[in-house]
Amino acid sequence: MNSISSAFSSDKSVFIPYISLGDPDYESSVVWADALIRGGAGILELGIPFTDPVADGPVIQKAFKRALSHPFSMKKILEITAEIHKLHPQTPLVYLTYFNPLYSMGLEAFAETAKNSGIQGLIIPDLPYDTPEAEEFFSQLKKRKIDFIHLVTPATTEVRIRSMKSLASGFIYYVTSYGVTGERRALADGLEDRIRSVRNQVGLPVCAGFGISSVDQARTISEYADGVIIGSAVQKIIEEKGSDRDLCASALLAFASGIRSAMR
Repeated sequence: MNSISSAFSSDKSVFIPYISLGDPDYESSVVWADALIRGGAGILELGIPFTDPVADGPVIQKAFKRALSHPFSMKKILEITAEIHKLHPQTPLVYLTYFNPLYSMGLEAFAETAKNSGIQGLIIPDLPYDTPEAEEFFSQLKKRKIDFIHLVTPATTEVRIRSMKSLASGFIYYVTSYGVTGERRALADGLEDRIRSVRNQVGLPVCAGFGISSVDQARTISEYADGVIIGSAVQKIIEEKGSDRDLCASALLAFASGIRSAMR
């Protein structure tokens, strides 16, 4: 099993696609993951469906709704994750999830089972790093060598960025624009300087996400970001073609290959 840090060991920027587990069903999620990894994903983000995804835009909200139309359980999520890990044990898997499902399961129990399923990192948008819950969870994750990946937004102050260093590992998820997830036509002004500044302050790789959807955007951002995260554009393909598993897998493979080949 490769660690997240090993994914950043070369001069290449890492392609990090995202899929919502269970959309349109859990078995298909394994097929989507396989296609994206074969297409060049260096790390794969797996979204756990949630009823109130406050950080996500309409594409991912609809994906969660489709996933939750089937019976949901963390046990099933973890089983599907283990299947993906078995197919590609050298590709780090990261959960992007909200705090409630983890808290409901029990932080220690979740951390132990997630590690055994192949998870190498966690991103939790609604859990600020400077809370007692975050400190408790960080200790559970650290014992199991699971990275706790924090988000930095355009509004995050330099003082706050520096102070998160002691509870951050793996990489920093830099949110490229205000608002929720979703495709954007243009990149924010000053993005390169901001990413370089965050990297210098925290001392971790910085990966850019939110709003990145095209080959040109990925090419540009990969010149200065350590990784490029793409979610809504991937989920849009699944939304449009997911009813035909072979067709969708081919489309995801082609999309991933095009993005990866354009990146540094």
